[in-house]
Amino acid sequence: MTSPNPTPPADVPGICYYHPPLTAMLHARDGKVQIAYGDLVVPLLEDDYAALDGGEPSYDAVGRGVYHLLRLNPDLPLAGRYASLLKEAYPHLLAELATHLVMLDKKDVDLPYLDRKINYLKIFALLEPDNHRFPLEIGVTFVEKGLTLAAMGNTTILLYRAETYLRQAFSMNPDDVQVRHQLGEVCYLLGRYGEAAGLWEPILGQIPAEVSEKLSRRIDQIRTGNLPLVPPVDFLQAVGVALEAFEADDFEEASAIILDVIDALGQFDEFPLAEINYMLGLCYVRLEIPRYAEQYLRSALQLRPDFPEAEQELRLLGGV
Repeated sequence: MTSPNPTPPADVPGICYYHPPLTAMLHARDGKVQIAYGDLVVPLLEDDYAALDGGEPSYDAVGRGVYHLLRLNPDLPLAGRYASLLKEAYPHLLAELATHLVMLDKKDVDLPYLDRKINYLKIFALLEPDNHRFPLEIGVTFVEKGLTLAAMGNTTILLYRAETYLRQAFSMNPDDVQVRHQLGEVCYLLGRYGEAAGLWEPILGQIPAEVSEKLSRRIDQIRTGNLPLVPPVDFLQAVGVALEAFEADDFEEASAIILDVIDALGQFDEFPLAEINYMLGLCYVRLEIPRYAEQYLRSALQLRPDFPEAEQELRLLGGV
């Protein structure tokens, strides 16, 4: 008799689902661990599934399939069961996953890496649902992605996703300084200024002086009403529109939008203005206005000295 749960959790490329008999047992850790899994639809890599030939999958085949599936989609139904199976039967794969996570933290910001990092963090969150650090890190990574130039067309969606995880972390540990700081950041970007100030004020004496000074300036701006007329996220979303115009070779439209954004946000030093200035510099490169191009590329490098793309463009202009 096969598993009473015949519905696969998701259609995932490269995965086929095996329906084990109700009596199926997984023999793990040199036979020291026996895990009943007859009630679970088992994901297998296509090659492993093709090699079954009527038999049961091997221990390694089950591990490969579960590991692959979770890394691609840790939000699917049964993900918690699959994660528990990894923990019980494949601790070496979890150790490998943790190593990958550490390596991703050391890489330059890149959208595929950020997506991978989010998925890996979600797997560990499944295993430690009471650990507020995982929703915190997931939220922080969504913010990082939302403030990446290439993703600014989706900034609003990404910040709302960040907010969901950061509020989860806050509900679990409202006294964590980093949680209050990061949730305040998202509230500020979304225009919820009063809530941001309320989150930041209690932690000003618990964070580095430089960060405390920046948050104090923001709080003063909030209390005095010296704020953007619309939520900052709207300006960041506009950069996404400018990016679309740039990719369509409409450099005049792109530059006009970015100039409006820089004028509106220039007094607020917390925004990714290095990337925005770089993009404006590229617009002027394409428009063959080298004086303005050099000006904004230099601004990008002043804001972020480790910006090789801006340095390369400036070199091509003869400005380095």
